[in-house]
This record gives sequence, structure tokens and C-alpha cells, in this order.
Amino acid sequence: MSEETKTPLQEEELSEETAEPAVEPETAEAASEQPAAPTAEEQLAELNDRYMRLAAEYDNFRKRTARERESLTAFVVCDTAARFLPVIDSLQLAEAHKNGKPEDILAGLDKVLEALTTTLKSIGLEEIDTSGEFDPNWHNAVMHVEDESLPANAIAEVFQKGYKYQDKVVRHAMVKVAN
Repeated sequence: MSEETKTPLQEEELSEETAEPAVEPETAEAASEQPAAPTAEEQLAELNDRYMRLAAEYDNFRKRTARERESLTAFVVCDTAARFLPVIDSLQLAEAHKNGKPEDILAGLDKVLEALTTTLKSIGLEEIDTSGEFDPNWHNAVMHVEDESLPANAIAEVFQKGYKYQDKVVRHAMVKVAN
């Protein structure tokens, strides 16, 4: 038969034959093989467990870093103190000879000052350069002077030496600046 000569009833029968058969509903067995969706209580319990583990892990991390910080601080203090012990020994030796000749005492003080300067350099402390122009990052101007022989903002006099550790100021140099 051609499509033009088919009746509406015949078209309906033809469409039913070509249609896919209906799928049977799943049986109870097939449904039980698939994992069931977790309930709200199970999800809450899992999230609570993860939270408690994370909180414990953070607490352990905090305690461990505190112990490491204390250990590092103790090491640094001991190392720095050990570097200053020769200076203390020199001062104690100078005190034992306080009734000596004045020139010997001055020579001893020079040696103690040299030992102290060497010790400070060994731990990384450096003197701030005070030659040249005033820099407010390194110098503290406590006085100004009008001096035509010096250029503007030149350091005219140093009242107290300044010190730095790497790029951090420990103490600013106290200076007199020319206008």
C-alpha cells in the first residue's frame, strides 16, 4: 500500500508496530543494587567528622609551630650570648686590673671595644653610614646648622651612631644636618 491510500486507522496500527516496546519497571532487586542516597543525618555525621579532624589537625599544627618557635628562639639566644662571652671576659679582666696604669687601661678598653664591634658584625649588625647626605630612613636629625661650607642636607655631626640589621633599623643615627 502506498502512503496516500492508507486510512487513519491503518496509520495508527503502523505507528504502534514501529514504536519501541515499553520498558518494564525496575524490580526491587535491581533497585537494591544501586547505592542509596545518604540521608541528612549521615551527611551531617560525615561533615561533622571532617570538621573535627580538620580542627584537630589545625590544633596540632598550632602547637607544633609554637614548639618550633620556642626552640628557635632558645637557639638564637644561646648563640648570641655565646658570641658576647669573650667581651664580658675582657671587661672582667679589665676590672681586675683597675689599679693599673691609665694608658694600659685605655689600651684594654680599645681592645674590648674592638671585640664588641667584631661580635656585633658577626651577628649581622652593621653601623649606619653617616657620611654624605641626610636620609630620614636611616638618620634622626636632632639639630640643624647654617654652614656655607657644607652642601644642603649634608650631615655635619654625628651625636650617636645608628645600627641596622640587614635593611631593618635597630637604632637611627642621631645627627646634626646642614641647611
